[in-house]
Amino acid sequence: MSKKSKTKGKRPLQVLFLPVDEGGCGWYRIRQFDEAFKFRDDVKSYLMDGKEPVDKQMELIKSSDVIVGRLGDYEYFKLIKEEIDPNKKIVFDHDDNTMDVLPTSEHYKEFGTEDAWALVNGNLKPIWVTGLTEGFNRYKNLSLQMNLLYILASADLITSPVQKLLDLYQQFGSRDVKTGIVHNALNFDLYPEGEFIPKDKKRGEIRIGWQGGISHLGDWDEIKEPMARVMADYPEVTLHILGSYYRNQFKAFENRITRYPWYPFKAYTYRLKTLGLDGAIIPLEDKPFNEYKSEVKFTEFTALGVPSVVKNMLPYSLVVNEKNSYPYKNKEEFEVKFRAMLEDIKSGKAQNKVIEGKKWVKEERSLEKEAGVVVKLYKSILPEETQRELM
Repeated sequence: MSKKSKTKGKRPLQVLFLPVDEGGCGWYRIRQFDEAFKFRDDVKSYLMDGKEPVDKQMELIKSSDVIVGRLGDYEYFKLIKEEIDPNKKIVFDHDDNTMDVLPTSEHYKEFGTEDAWALVNGNLKPIWVTGLTEGFNRYKNLSLQMNLLYILASADLITSPVQKLLDLYQQFGSRDVKTGIVHNALNFDLYPEGEFIPKDKKRGEIRIGWQGGISHLGDWDEIKEPMARVMADYPEVTLHILGSYYRNQFKAFENRITRYPWYPFKAYTYRLKTLGLDGAIIPLEDKPFNEYKSEVKFTEFTALGVPSVVKNMLPYSLVVNEKNSYPYKNKEEFEVKFRAMLEDIKSGKAQNKVIEGKKWVKEERSLEKEAGVVVKLYKSILPEETQRELM
């Protein structure tokens, strides 16, 4: 039987994505799937911006088979399940353990539920203390965490990029909730091949990149001393940082650092490419909170042809090895692996690891392939009668 006859009279899955941020998380988890679905016949999606008239929003909600929301969509979850249609299938997607944010992160302001103090020169200093720290109120954050519990308990499907986070969230889901891995996949059209040499790159210069937000202070603290020693021994190395900058961690070589702002998600990987990076470092503080993250930094750098020194702990330990990267477990190993990568960059051997890494990335983190997985996941929570209607 032909494909056409199998699908005759059937319709595509209707997916409604609730409003989402325009940062990296919103891109990886929602926006790029909305775009990928437009190249498929078996699914149609609509991404709300939250500015639609109320009657339009109601129409979109009622006509959708599946609705997908994230942490900021509590009011939608509550409205849909309590007032519109309790049987409407809703997916909750998230990519961070916001129940256990570290006080070293600026995100603690939004999610921290305990006051945090630090001992400085023998004196207690308020870091995040309700009534003392501007903008921080642990009771307000407790309310936000309770909203998360409501979302988890009302969701029909919970998705995340890693199993550890799924296992955590499943504890708070309903008895019948389903779960599924949705990886932070890559649209390879946004990852240009080949070498790019910027005009301002000096002869013999080795450019090392790092990218990250405001939650990575502890990552740098672990490698601060060995990093300084390596930089002292390799004066040709410069550090290029996209995102947050921790001034106190870089004092030993601050004159060899170039900082760049964040860029819109579709331009971000092109900007990384045009930096002319020769290598990257991906440190990660040895804290349980970090084990709930995804390995996306490794996949991004590898897809761009950049070898990396990467912390060999979850989530990276599931995907990195000696063939595709320079994995390390502690600060002593970091120094050894960083030096090894720099020598391999000089000799050209570092690209051998990139070649191996790219094979894995293209096979396991393809957006086109992942979009098919997501469609199947969404269909799986629908009644069998509805599934029979779909292509």
